[in-house]
Amino acid sequence: MTAVYEDLEEEEEYSAPVEEVVLDPGSQAFIDDLVNKIVIFRDELTGFPLFPYQDEFSRRLIESVIINDGEEITALFSRQSGKSEVVADTIATLMILLPKLALMFPDLLGKFKNGLWVGMFAPTDDQVETLFSRTVTRLTSEHATEMMLDPELDDLAEGKGKVVKLKKSGSFCRMQTANPRAKIESKSYHVIIVDEAQDTDDYVVRKSIHPMGAFYNATLCKTGTPTTRKGDFYKAIQHNKRRATKRGGKQNHFEADWKYCAKHNKNYDRYVRKEMRRLGEDSDEFQLAYALKWLLERGMFVTSEVMEDLGDKSMEIVRAWWKTPVLVGIDPARSLDSTVVTVVWVDWDRPDEFGFYHHRVLNWLELHGDQWEEQYGQIMDFLGNYNIIAGAVDSQGVGDAVADRLARLMPRTEWHALASNRPDQSERWKHLKQLIERRKIGWPAHAKTRRLKTWKRFNQQMIDLEKRYEGQYLLATAPEEPEAHDDYPDSLALACYLTAGLAMPEVEVSTAPFYESRRDRYEMAAGDRRR
Repeated sequence: MTAVYEDLEEEEEYSAPVEEVVLDPGSQAFIDDLVNKIVIFRDELTGFPLFPYQDEFSRRLIESVIINDGEEITALFSRQSGKSEVVADTIATLMILLPKLALMFPDLLGKFKNGLWVGMFAPTDDQVETLFSRTVTRLTSEHATEMMLDPELDDLAEGKGKVVKLKKSGSFCRMQTANPRAKIESKSYHVIIVDEAQDTDDYVVRKSIHPMGAFYNATLCKTGTPTTRKGDFYKAIQHNKRRATKRGGKQNHFEADWKYCAKHNKNYDRYVRKEMRRLGEDSDEFQLAYALKWLLERGMFVTSEVMEDLGDKSMEIVRAWWKTPVLVGIDPARSLDSTVVTVVWVDWDRPDEFGFYHHRVLNWLELHGDQWEEQYGQIMDFLGNYNIIAGAVDSQGVGDAVADRLARLMPRTEWHALASNRPDQSERWKHLKQLIERRKIGWPAHAKTRRLKTWKRFNQQMIDLEKRYEGQYLLATAPEEPEAHDDYPDSLALACYLTAGLAMPEVEVSTAPFYESRRDRYEMAAGDRRR
């Protein structure tokens, strides 16, 4: 049994830094010249050159495959701006040329002597079919067939079902769905393409798709448009952006919104402007599809920017507080989760005009395991440092028993076992959301506090928390990813909900003498404790 109060983060185990491929000027000049020649062939194969924003993305993809840097390249293009065209043209070109170039440059390209092996993925069969069919068209067109009849190439493309092959070189491209129910392991590729990556299941990408490139140090290429949640695609983009700011860092992320694309395509410009009038420039549909805005506030419960704004950088963990009554929320452990206790201070004397009180997190306690007889003692020791006036416990699972036991152990505290059905959960999350939007809540964010494991877990779980609507009910849950939990947010929502009945505008001039509000009970209890 482990109680986490103020443990500083343990030093991470040593791991060797990932070596990036850095070329000397002479080698880089040779690679640049080779890329230029491949691009010339690409344009000849397809019959027309790409737009500048497409070309730079294509060149980086070609370079990554040639130098075998195993990079993860991301492309965020507005809808119908040609991202699939880039990938199809580039992959078709490399499938034809690399096996031939491997004979000329065995040290550099020897692994392609038996062909370039490509895997294409998307959330559904229909989506991956779009990209795959374009690649097949590039390889089987009359012009491409004529080019490959040249004695220096001497090859022929053959498409069967979900695979297109070059008969003599051994190159092939296979399309596969990234649906969570599909079994897609056991393949190995030199290049992995994930299209519509914003909608692809994160667990499938990391567990099933990424390992397919391990043996050959494959180049990963992810393309798509923004959405309302932080997933694997969003994280990959941010990672590439951060790396690009380092000295000597290569550009691995490519982005083109509708304005940039419209500069090079007048037809696209005219169409998108009509869409702007039809949908509205500020509409979610236009912002996501064309302006490349990640509307995380639509799908995430709270953004990292808001978390940063609400954190008080001058405030450390408050380990004891007796001046005024405070509240506590407890989310008991279920399965692999942890028990989290959150103590919240409330500014009882200064509600706003709508009756909302300012809340401030004072401290957290996290307990691992399900040995409740031991946990009661640790919870009691922790709460003994605070003037607890009321507490809320999630009644799901063992919650009812926990609330009943705490009521016996702490009879001067008013304990509530709050239900976890959809209506009750929705009320809690809505109240917490209102406090966040009104900036009526905060938490410690001092430099020393940010080093604590408890603070890091709280911050990460809040940022990971996803909104979802089930009919009229607003719910918030952790993403379906390994190591993702929502224990800290649940505990905070429980504590804050104890003031929900007080955050109501007054509609009566006076109250009946026999009526006792929750606020009256809290204030009376606080007076008793002070006496």
